[in-house]
Amino acid sequence: MRIALYTAYHKAAPLLDSASVRPIHVGAAAATAPLKGMIGDDTGTHISAKNREYCELTALYWAWKNDTDASHIGLMHYRRVIDFSGQFGGSVAEVCPTRFDIPDWLEQTESWLADNAQNYDLIVPRVHSMGQRVAVNYRDGHARQDFDTARQIIARDHAAYLPSFDAVAQGYDLRLGNMFVMSRALLDRYCTWLFDILDQLENTDLDRSHYSPQQCRYLGFVAERLLGVFVHHLQTTEPDLRLIEPAIINLSEALVSPYLADDSLNGPAHINIAVSADRAYLPHTSAMLHSMLTRADQTRQINLFFLHGNIDAQALDMLGEVTRVHPNTHLHLINAGAVFVGSYRSSSRAPSNATYNRFLLFGLLPALDRLLYLDGDMIFHGDVAQIYDTDMGEHQIAAVPDYIMTRTLSGPTPTIDRKVPDLAAYHRDVLGLNDTQIGRYFNAGLLLLNFGAMDVAATGAALMAKADTTQFLFRDQDILNCHFKDSYLPLDGRYNVFNTEIGGYGRVPQANHASAMAARRDPLVTHYAAHDYKPWLPIAVPRAQYYWDALIQTPFYTEVIALQTRATARRLRRKVVFKDRGRAFAEKVPVLRPAMGWVYRRIQRLLS
Repeated sequence: MRIALYTAYHKAAPLLDSASVRPIHVGAAAATAPLKGMIGDDTGTHISAKNREYCELTALYWAWKNDTDASHIGLMHYRRVIDFSGQFGGSVAEVCPTRFDIPDWLEQTESWLADNAQNYDLIVPRVHSMGQRVAVNYRDGHARQDFDTARQIIARDHAAYLPSFDAVAQGYDLRLGNMFVMSRALLDRYCTWLFDILDQLENTDLDRSHYSPQQCRYLGFVAERLLGVFVHHLQTTEPDLRLIEPAIINLSEALVSPYLADDSLNGPAHINIAVSADRAYLPHTSAMLHSMLTRADQTRQINLFFLHGNIDAQALDMLGEVTRVHPNTHLHLINAGAVFVGSYRSSSRAPSNATYNRFLLFGLLPALDRLLYLDGDMIFHGDVAQIYDTDMGEHQIAAVPDYIMTRTLSGPTPTIDRKVPDLAAYHRDVLGLNDTQIGRYFNAGLLLLNFGAMDVAATGAALMAKADTTQFLFRDQDILNCHFKDSYLPLDGRYNVFNTEIGGYGRVPQANHASAMAARRDPLVTHYAAHDYKPWLPIAVPRAQYYWDALIQTPFYTEVIALQTRATARRLRRKVVFKDRGRAFAEKVPVLRPAMGWVYRRIQRLLS
């Protein structure tokens, strides 16, 4: 028994590849370049050039005509696979997991196929029950002439199937995605029947000049209904048919790991960069990317991996506008979903849980030699390659010391967090750092990861475990400092310069203070790190002009202006309410008027 599950790809995506699972590039004949790590559907006997109309069926046609060795042949998609082993359980037709581990699924699939495939003639996903009849659903969403013509062809040339066509058309059940596994004998019957109908439908003299790009995929859509017809006919006429109906695993909302499993993006021609943001920080991330890409070495390919949490397609497309003007930049959108939605957030510091997404990089991109992680609230003034090309030796991570944090070496450092009354004691007693390590404590906004010098899988697992079990004040940054405290290379301070006022460095030990002041005079990167020094707030902050210069070059400029205007209006309303209520109270209690005037002036400064 030899099983070949052809998995259709039309663009680069996480690769599903094993002894039985065969990735295939559909529409390869019209592609600008072949997809790496897979065969194309444009060799041998093929209809690759018709992929626009036939969709994934160009892969099925190729397998039918060219793979003469397999005893069983199947068809899946890179974002829809079959849950052979019942990994996700339940009885629904389609499951949408939040995480999907490729090696685990491949191992379970190979094991199930080896033990069970010979027991079945047909493996086809469960029916999906719709709210309207199949015929009505097709005619509402597509051009009805194709569905009606398909029925005419069946009535004329395949009359034995007409009762099943009418039963399916008047029913509510649809078999999704043209997905199945069939024995070779059954596949020959199915493909001979299916492609005869589709070929006649394609060559029928119908006006399709008005079809939208979506409607032009009509042969694939009709075939999806015809699969249900074929299965219905088999079940009706062949009671001994050996059939099993597993669920479909829909990966459209899943974090799929690994995202990249090969080493094709290593080497001096590439710069690999990862960024993470939620929707609120997307505008600021776009400003950072604009500032970085316009100053980057244009001779090198920048592979940009953007981790996000279910950001809508329109907003992501606007982010794509920022990168598309740079031909050597390749944007990879990775939906991390809500993996860390329940992670710890301190009462005094509650940034987005997207900050934890950097821990996912170890599982997503394990084959990279090197990866630069960047926060979105930064602006570049120079070439990112200068940072990326740092000689790290055997150090596992490189970052810039968080100079302000090292002030705890000067003595007790109170915080407003009830669980951390003294940051100095916290560094020593909770994080377990000694004075040398505190003096090198790094900021996690810019991290150069030397994957080649570490056990990537073990490191990622250890960081994820700490994210699940620790309740650190600075969360992911504290975790990283604990884990890498003995394998960390301090970077030039110019690579991550805070825009905090100089007074914020007052208690920093003198050596670190001198380094911080030198970096501030010639920053390569400005980092708007502190929550009250963000340039998009309705207040004046140092070095805000560089942010606005970059933001205005992105599609998000007016959005940020509108948000800032509303924030300013809210602040003004609060001031007016406070002033009116204070005046009314002072009129009732005149003796308190002088003291209240002093308090009012102090608060007014804070609100201004």
